[in-house]
Amino acid sequence: QLVEVSHSTDEYRKIKDLFNRTMKDHKIRKLQRIQNPGLWQHFQLQKEQMKKRSPGQELDERFLFHGTSQSCVAAICEQNFDSRVCGAHGTKYGKGSYFARDASYAHRYCPSSSGRKSMFVAHVLVGDFVQGSLEYRRPPPRPENPNRLYDSCVDDPNNPSIFVIFEKLQIYPAYILEYTHSS
Repeated sequence: QLVEVSHSTDEYRKIKDLFNRTMKDHKIRKLQRIQNPGLWQHFQLQKEQMKKRSPGQELDERFLFHGTSQSCVAAICEQNFDSRVCGAHGTKYGKGSYFARDASYAHRYCPSSSGRKSMFVAHVLVGDFVQGSLEYRRPPPRPENPNRLYDSCVDDPNNPSIFVIFEKLQIYPAYILEYTHSS
């Protein structure tokens, strides 16, 4: 179910601020919250499991952007992101689902014929991350415990702007943002 978010709410302003950090020359036309109780429940269970694995440590959860074509929107809202369908735009940091800190990066992957584009804003449990690599099909093991994998991979561990998630339960597609160029 999609619910339009009103311009006057804090919820809207929070997403607008994130978007405008790197997309000042674009305008949000519509923001819709995705309400999928099944996916939300799986995401919350995954969050609890990740917290248990690292007791006393704050779990790194972020709002990140994902650009996609209009034809994929409905499937993602219903079934979540599927890393098996990855690689439409490369797999430089691993064969998973890609999310960006900056809307301007996700914007590159939003084709449109009408000038109106869509991107997702997702809750992502990035957890403990490590430098990604082309050949990764899952995050690599941790040096201190080879039986335990990292949670995600990134473009730059010191200042990550691209996150690769291999386990879809670590992702909740929260919003669809429709936008156009300001002019």
